[in-house]
Amino acid sequence: MANVPPPLSAQEFFTPELLRDPYPIYRRYLDGPGLQFLTIHGGVWAAFKHADCSTFLRDPRLSAKRTGTLIDEFPTEKQKEFAELARTLSLWMLFFDAPEHTRLRKLMNKGFSPVAIESLRPQIEKIVHRLLMPLRNNHRMDILPQFAHPLPTYVIAELLSVPDSLHEKFIRWSNAVATVFGNPYRTVDDLVAAQQAIHGLTSYFREAVAVRRRQKGNDLISLLLEIEEDGDVLTEEELYAQCVMLLFGGHETTRNLIGNGLYTLLRHPEQAAELRNNPELIRSAVEELLRYESPVQYTGRMVLQDFEFCGVPARRGQEIIFMLGAANRDGSQFEDPDRLDLKRAKNPHLAFGAGAHFCIGNQLARLEGQVAVLRILQEFPEMRSVSAEPEWLPNFSFRGLKALLVEA
Repeated sequence: MANVPPPLSAQEFFTPELLRDPYPIYRRYLDGPGLQFLTIHGGVWAAFKHADCSTFLRDPRLSAKRTGTLIDEFPTEKQKEFAELARTLSLWMLFFDAPEHTRLRKLMNKGFSPVAIESLRPQIEKIVHRLLMPLRNNHRMDILPQFAHPLPTYVIAELLSVPDSLHEKFIRWSNAVATVFGNPYRTVDDLVAAQQAIHGLTSYFREAVAVRRRQKGNDLISLLLEIEEDGDVLTEEELYAQCVMLLFGGHETTRNLIGNGLYTLLRHPEQAAELRNNPELIRSAVEELLRYESPVQYTGRMVLQDFEFCGVPARRGQEIIFMLGAANRDGSQFEDPDRLDLKRAKNPHLAFGAGAHFCIGNQLARLEGQVAVLRILQEFPEMRSVSAEPEWLPNFSFRGLKALLVEA
C-alpha cells in the first residue's frame, strides 16, 4: 500500500494558501506519494502526479457521472429541493459515460473540428479589435472586466446567436454555476443561485431552439439541430443541456486562460517582449500558459467498482479528484516545471483533461487565447501590472483573478 499522508478535512486542504499560491503545496505531494485522502463526500482520493492523472482519467472503472456530489452533504430535504439541479447538470455531455457520451461527442464534434474553429479566426479578431478600441484612451484599467472576461462571452454568444443585451446576465449565471462546481464550501444560497441560473439558461435555449426550428441560421444551435448520423439525434432535453454546457464552458475557463495568461506574462516581461517580437511563438506560448497557470485546477470521477488505485484501495461510490494544476508542474514530465518557457517543445499538459472527456472546446479556447494574448501585447507594448498582491477568486477548481489592474 502507498505511504500516503494522514487524511485531511476540506478545511485543512482547501485553504486560502491553496488559492493564493497552490504550487508549493502541490510540490510537497509531487515530491512525495502523489496522493492525499480527503474526508469530504464520504472520502475522496486526490491524485497529483501527471502519470496517474493521465492514466486514470482514461480508466473505464471511473465514471464522469458525479453531479450528485454537489448536494450529497446537505440534509435529505435539501437534497430533494436541489435534485432537479443535479439531474439537469447530469444531462451535460461532460457528465456522461460511454456509450451515451460517445454518441453525443460524435454528433457534436462536427461543430468543433479544427477546420470549423479556424474559420472563426476573422470573427474573433474583430471582437478583440472592438474590445481593445476603448482601452487605447485609458492610462489605467482593470483588464479583466474590460477585455479578458467579455471576449469569450462574446465569442460563444455569437456562436449560439445570443443577443448582446443578455451577455451580462449570462455572465452572472455562468459565475453562479462555477461557484457550485469549484467550491467545497458551497452553501444552500449557492445552490439556489445555480439552480436559478440553470433554469434561466435552459428557458432561454428552449425558446432559441424553437426559433431555429422555424428558421435555421449559421449558428451552433442550427448546426446541432441539423446533426444526424446513423440514426442518432440529440433529444430536446439533450440539446438544451449541451447549449448551456457550451455557454458555461466557453466562458468560464477561457476567460481565465486569457486573464491568467496576461498576468503571467506581465510577471515575466522579458518573455512577453520576446513573444511580442516573435509572434510565431504564440501557439507554443499559449500551451505553456495553459500548463503554467491552468484555468482548471482539478476535475473528478466516481469509482464504479472496487480496485487498487495507485497502491491504495478505491471503493465503489468514492470520488477521485485529479489535480491537473499539480500534474502540469510535475518534474517527472516537464523539465524545470516551475519555469515559464514559451518555447517549450515537449508540453503534454492536462489543462483540457485527458481521454474521452478531453475538452470539446479546446481548439476554440486555444484560438481565442492566441488572438487575444498576442494582440494585446502588440497593442500595449508598455503595459505593466500595478496590482499589489494578486487576489484570486474563491474557486478551487476554476483558477482566476478577481482583478488585474494595469497601466498601458
